[in-house]
Amino acid sequence: MNNRPAKLLLTGTLPLFLFLSGCYIHIDGCSYGHKQKFERTIQVSAPLKPGSAFQTKTHNGAITINGTDTTDCNITAKIIAKAPTLEEAQELAEIINIKFVTSGDTLIAKIEKPALLKNKSVTVNFDVTLPNQTDLNLTTHNGGVNINNITCQVFATTHNGGLTATKLAGPAKLQTHNGRISCTQISGDINLKTHNGGIKAVYAKDAPPTRDISLVTHNGSIKLTTPPNYSAAVEASTHNGSIYRPANNSNRKSNEKKIDWNYRHRTSQTPPRNAQRLNRYKINQRKENNNG
Repeated sequence: MNNRPAKLLLTGTLPLFLFLSGCYIHIDGCSYGHKQKFERTIQVSAPLKPGSAFQTKTHNGAITINGTDTTDCNITAKIIAKAPTLEEAQELAEIINIKFVTSGDTLIAKIEKPALLKNKSVTVNFDVTLPNQTDLNLTTHNGGVNINNITCQVFATTHNGGLTATKLAGPAKLQTHNGRISCTQISGDINLKTHNGGIKAVYAKDAPPTRDISLVTHNGSIKLTTPPNYSAAVEASTHNGSIYRPANNSNRKSNEKKIDWNYRHRTSQTPPRNAQRLNRYKINQRKENNNG
């Protein structure tokens, strides 16, 4: 039996609440000097055995990952080109290509595009299906990341976009700027960090009771639902905000079997209904004799 102590870190600047995804042409109005838009969709695939890794990076565009029982990596890429004229937008979209490169056990998906000229832009959105036993390394700017059903480790970073994950069984490190992070039905260790956005993390009911959890946000709230019978040392702090724990709650009752709450000092803010107010607290694990 694994008796290692778990770790939980919560840091925020607003209140924290602890609850233990063809071609067609489109013409639109002027947007930053872009008047015409041309969209193109392409599909590419490559072999990818379970236990391998997948890596990709976009500049403008979203990334959606769906893990399934397969031995291939299939990508549907939606290319959106904008330019002052329709002809220029279509020409730009048609020279964009998706290329696969391998490095050891890692499959890398690269976007081949020219250096953009003034008043032109390209957005590439990836919809990816691959083996659920795949390590992920994802980076994007000006787009969100959505990950579903992955059992291996996940690294994902985005700027100006949110991060959403469901059914992650392995360790996950997710970071974003100017976006929200939401993880549900998770069962592995998590390290979540965001600026100007909130964090929501909900563990599956069958998740192990000892998980390392680190949640940090600036200018956002944190909501966490821990695994049942969660056992950990917890530290939480906030700047310009408050920290609350639920009162008279079934989650609280079950978790108080293994967790003590120590109050540090008061706050003048009004707590939500049915909550006890904390401004800064530390939860210490009760030492239990698991061998006796």
